[in-house]
Amino acid sequence: MQQSDRIGQPNENNNIVIDPVCRMQKPKNEMKETSEFLGKTYYFCSKKDQELFDAHPDHWVSEEERKKARS
Repeated sequence: MQQSDRIGQPNENNNIVIDPVCRMQKPKNEMKETSEFLGKTYYFCSKKDQELFDAHPDHWVSEEERKKARS
């Protein structure tokens, strides 16, 4: 199986997502919170991780991903 390189984005094979804050990997349906940033949904295992992300999303999303989304 090939895993997604995109943090917080689902893996096509088994629907695993990575919390961009704590880097925990879980099936998308087991994540507790979500946030939208630059047209993408990011998944979080806790409200605290979502709050940290929402406060400074540019810190948690790579520059490459931000440039790609803004172009």
